[in-house]
Amino acid sequence: MSSAVVPTTGIRTVFLDVDGTLVTYENVLPDSAAWAIREARRAGHRVYACTGRSRAEMPEAIWAIGLDGMIGGNGAYVEDDGEVLLDQHLSAAQCEQAVSWLRRRGLEPYLETNSGLYASPAFRDAARPAIRAYPISKGAAGASSMEVDGVLPGMVFTDELVGDDVNKISFLLASPEDDLAAARRELPDLVVGSWGGSGHEPLFGDVSCTGVSKRHAIDALLTHRGAARRDAVAFGDAAVDVEMLEYCGTGVAMGNGSPAVKEAADLVTDDVEADGLAKAFERLGLTG
Repeated sequence: MSSAVVPTTGIRTVFLDVDGTLVTYENVLPDSAAWAIREARRAGHRVYACTGRSRAEMPEAIWAIGLDGMIGGNGAYVEDDGEVLLDQHLSAAQCEQAVSWLRRRGLEPYLETNSGLYASPAFRDAARPAIRAYPISKGAAGASSMEVDGVLPGMVFTDELVGDDVNKISFLLASPEDDLAAARRELPDLVVGSWGGSGHEPLFGDVSCTGVSKRHAIDALLTHRGAARRDAVAFGDAAVDVEMLEYCGTGVAMGNGSPAVKEAADLVTDDVEADGLAKAFERLGLTG
């Protein structure tokens, strides 16, 4: 971590992780975050979501802030001003292999595509403990009654879980360390990662194409726009965000982020629930 952070000058390209950075782990968008993004864009900066979420998992409430585009699926998908620059999919054969193995191991998956989310009927009950784990630990109101349909709205439940338009497959974890290691052995031609609430063992694993990363996607978007890497600012809270914080000219870790994320950052701000995003935007001069 650098010892000093200099406020930005000139036009910047800002990349925001979503869960735990732009929104809380209960999926609440702080008013201060929406204000900060609008002010930054009013000042001429460009702001993009850079998330593990697929296009279908980005609700209108987030788009309504006025984002310039998004990087989704941890880098599988890149959109700028409505133009799709990158859209990497698992092949149908890779999807079938991964889903078949995960289900044999008892790790219920769901498919993330740009058109929607798809899971087996068994996923609704199997995923209930995982989607409640983090909000329960934070004492969030109604956490103990959260359901998959509310956390992942619009999910389609079907036994036909094979497609050639899948950016990423997320799956439940029973024993995180063992399950992730086994997935990497079984699916060596794919990238296996994990995600979940801050301060917890991973709640979900995920599978995506080789070569997919937030860093690669940011590079593709900056190249498309002719924007400089040194003028890019990245915000994140999880291990998957480390490479983009290190790659961009300025990296910002949320206060609720992991130790590795904070170590990689130039600036550590407050928790997402404590207006951390807006405070960092102001400190960096992004809000004018």
